[in-house]
Amino acid sequence: MRIEKMTEADRADVLAMSREFYSSDAVSHPADNAKLVNVFETALSSLPSFNGYIFKDDGGKAAGYAYISEYYESEIGGMCVMLIDLFVKSEYRGRGIATSFFKFVKREYSYAKRFRLEVMPDNENAIAAYRRWGFADLPYKQMIMDM
Repeated sequence: MRIEKMTEADRADVLAMSREFYSSDAVSHPADNAKLVNVFETALSSLPSFNGYIFKDDGGKAAGYAYISEYYESEIGGMCVMLIDLFVKSEYRGRGIATSFFKFVKREYSYAKRFRLEVMPDNENAIAAYRRWGFADLPYKQMIMDM
């Protein structure tokens, strides 16, 4: 398995996986295709705080993807790396791809003071895996204001 930065050549694979992810119970609501395209294009842009990664099997076939967003967090006095849309295709689950990605992220973003992600409260399998990798519950209630 390889972890690579997304490129334009990955567009069809990533968008197909994004549509699958956003129609699953791993998210609270769907995202329309225009937003998914915008996220992909932002990951390919020169914006330094947002990157996209694709996971490929040994034959070069897409197995999953994730996005990373970085920001400064006052309470920890340093950079926080937010893992976004971590998705592994069902036929590749259980092969250690997500574990490999977390090791990659910790190595590539070793300067980060915190790694953060979101998970649906009823996604017990994902929660158990995240706890095995060292994640802990955050007591905050998140609030949003869409524009």
